[in-house]
Amino acid sequence: MTLEENAGKLSVCHIASGDSWAGAEAQVASTVRMLARRSDISLSAIVLNEGRLASEMRQAGVAVKVIPEDRYGFLKIVTEASGFIREQEVNLLHSHRYKENCIAQSLALCCGVGAVVRTQHGMPEPFVGWRGVRHSLTQRFDSWSGRHLAGAIISVSSEMAPLLARRYGEDKVFTIRNGIDTAGIASPLSREEAKCRLGCGQKPLIGIVGRLEPIKRVDLFLEVVHELTLRVPDIEFVVAGDGSLRESLIACACHKGLEARVHFLGYRKDIHDVLRALDVLVMCSDHEGLPMVLLEALWLGVPVVGRAVGGIREVLGENRNGLCVDSSDAEALAAACERLLRDPLLGEDLCRSARQAIEGDFSAEGNAAAVAELYRRLTG
Repeated sequence: MTLEENAGKLSVCHIASGDSWAGAEAQVASTVRMLARRSDISLSAIVLNEGRLASEMRQAGVAVKVIPEDRYGFLKIVTEASGFIREQEVNLLHSHRYKENCIAQSLALCCGVGAVVRTQHGMPEPFVGWRGVRHSLTQRFDSWSGRHLAGAIISVSSEMAPLLARRYGEDKVFTIRNGIDTAGIASPLSREEAKCRLGCGQKPLIGIVGRLEPIKRVDLFLEVVHELTLRVPDIEFVVAGDGSLRESLIACACHKGLEARVHFLGYRKDIHDVLRALDVLVMCSDHEGLPMVLLEALWLGVPVVGRAVGGIREVLGENRNGLCVDSSDAEALAAACERLLRDPLLGEDLCRSARQAIEGDFSAEGNAAAVAELYRRLTG
């Protein structure tokens, strides 16, 4: 794009890690794709790892600079990024996650960028040992810099906004819900075909999708599995995702005698086909921002049972768009799953209502429009 074509446009640079592909990365990619279609914004991105996020941004026509964080320290990253920021004549920086927030604030000071926006994709996750100490120090700096230096903090759900307001100041926090590009959420398979592809025959199939990390509570899902095997004969389960707890969770499933029923699929690029196979998706997390996989599952017609935490409650409502369980009790979650298995029409009604909600309140177009409006508000 020439300088003449960029004249009058707001130049925005997103800063993200891109070390994995999960809900936050999916949301960043979705927002960037939609913003890239606008005629009033010129987009660029700094990504700290080569991978799917960088690739999807390039496909959207975004200028991407990859600065590998495994090869460069913090100061070197800022130095490398500064040249790119000046080259792109950036007016506004939009960062995602703690390290990226620190980089954005440093670049704003070094390069004279007048506005910094952050998206808070979820609340802080607990860490132990040296990693916990380091993470705690990063969070302290992040809170201070967010309150005193950042222009705006985006909360992806209404539930998180009051928590963020206490940390950063009420005037800094804006709620902009995550949204999905429904045109890209599809599977060519029927539920029967998707089940066969996973090797599950036509048995009832219940699953969980996400990172295998403590906050996702896959251990609780395995308790739900144990309960359901006592209630529903001939049922199978899948766990889609990878993470630090993979081996311990597999061992836990074996200890409970569930190894023949629970299939650990690992990371899947064909996640929409996996979702299509499910009769019920379960979300057991201790907290969520606003999960992209939740929106994707509902759009694909997969009934959801979720704990009433974070954005899950916001999407499912009072059992309007899915069954929301205000408890971490495995029996309560299992009972909700059993209810959907025994009443398929209920699941169809919930998903029909959910599709309407997604079109109205959780669309990628609406998300990008609100983000662009915030950019204009900050830059005048």
